[in-house]
Amino acid sequence: MSDQTRVKADIVRYTAEYARTVHSWIDSEETATNLEIDTDYPPLEEVIEGWQQENMVSYLLLSGSGPVAYAELWYRPAELAIQVRRLLVAPKYRENGFGCKMLLLLCEIAGRRKEVAKVYLTVNWDNRTALGCYLKAGFTVAGTTHDKPGLYLTRLVERT
Repeated sequence: MSDQTRVKADIVRYTAEYARTVHSWIDSEETATNLEIDTDYPPLEEVIEGWQQENMVSYLLLSGSGPVAYAELWYRPAELAIQVRRLLVAPKYRENGFGCKMLLLLCEIAGRRKEVAKVYLTVNWDNRTALGCYLKAGFTVAGTTHDKPGLYLTRLVERT
């Protein structure tokens, strides 16, 4: 089921009861690096709770079997934007359209804010799977990142 429009899933706000589940999806050093985890692998279980901050909202994508993806929306008022951070799909659901579905639903949420004109995210150069997902979800490459080797991608907000 690689077509993200056919993936059956709903988005809900993240709650701490899912911290252990989300932590279990960090299944390799590469995944930890892509999530910008700066500690030794495997990271401590508390890393997920450490991600929760005031200026952002975390979400879970739920499928019939339970949570399948996690991501964060960071409001950037000075940029009239929302940044997507830490998109993480459960290992057994990767490359099946769930990451794209999550991004589409996050963009819908962003579109509900009148003051937001775009959604953006960054990706490491060598994370081709994520890049493919982002492009399928309607993002376009807008440049390179300044603080690490990677790409900066944007998508204009569609009003809902």
